[in-house]
Amino acid sequence: MLASIEQHGNIVVAQRDFSWGMELANIAGIVARHFPDFNGNGFYPHPQEQALQRELMAVPALRQLSQMIGRAKARGMAITNLGLSALCEAQRNAVLYAIALCRGFPTSTDQRTKRVAWDVRARQTTPEQARFVTFSERVGGADMHTDSSFYPMPEEQFLLYVVSAARCNGGASLLIDVEDVERELQKTAEGRAAFELLQKTPVPFRVPSVYAAKDEQLEYHQATVFHRLDDGSLAMRWRYDSISKGLDARPELGSPALLAALALLNEVIEKQAPRFERQLPDDTLLWADNHRTLHGRGTYTDPARHLIRIRISNTPNADRVGPSGIAAD
Repeated sequence: MLASIEQHGNIVVAQRDFSWGMELANIAGIVARHFPDFNGNGFYPHPQEQALQRELMAVPALRQLSQMIGRAKARGMAITNLGLSALCEAQRNAVLYAIALCRGFPTSTDQRTKRVAWDVRARQTTPEQARFVTFSERVGGADMHTDSSFYPMPEEQFLLYVVSAARCNGGASLLIDVEDVERELQKTAEGRAAFELLQKTPVPFRVPSVYAAKDEQLEYHQATVFHRLDDGSLAMRWRYDSISKGLDARPELGSPALLAALALLNEVIEKQAPRFERQLPDDTLLWADNHRTLHGRGTYTDPARHLIRIRISNTPNADRVGPSGIAAD
């Protein structure tokens, strides 16, 4: 199904090499039958999502695409020329929702609207609103992070679809394999000590106040930065600004050694660890492992840059703990 495969460590770049034929219309029709309200073309976690998932997996192209991503055993995969650029917004987002549902269970990015498909693009703001603008709603760069880091169950996967790449030659998509972060830390005694400390010491991830349940209530979630998955592979939960704000509010949870370890790790991540860096063209789908890779973006100035993001849990939404997701990452 894919051609011209490039391998960059555990990150793969490939080009679609199959015809959707009539299946795009079929997919959009299936999704439309299950959603009387498209929720502003963003959809929402469907109450019968497992039944809908089974129906969509019966569509050959969707099933094969999902299986191909799984068989690649990659930490990230960019699929260029996906074939959705000629679709209207509603059909395009329906197909993206279907691709995501065939990989797992899309979660709501916005707790207010419950939208699953989130528009990553700059928006006009007043000076007061600008205080609350997140990575996904402004031009510029984005530090390396994992999504939903301050919630009990961060989603295991996410998709990004490039509607319109930045025309300023900026806004490159960045991915760092967690194992490469560990390798960099293991090169020095200070790095090895930081790695050990951050495996065993929980840190407070502060929930951005604009998304907290109550304005007057400080919300945070404690977790270790590094942990092992069931298969023994290394995973991370990381957002440096969220940790820093958590420790500012709860200094008793920190120590000089912990602060030094976090600062060293941030330096390794932002300046030393090898990374995949690519300005992805229009009509590209980027899938990534949210537990075993960090992601971010290079700086850009073009306000017309437009991506769509969908987060995907391996656990059905009915069984998840805590909010499904927020727009802040």
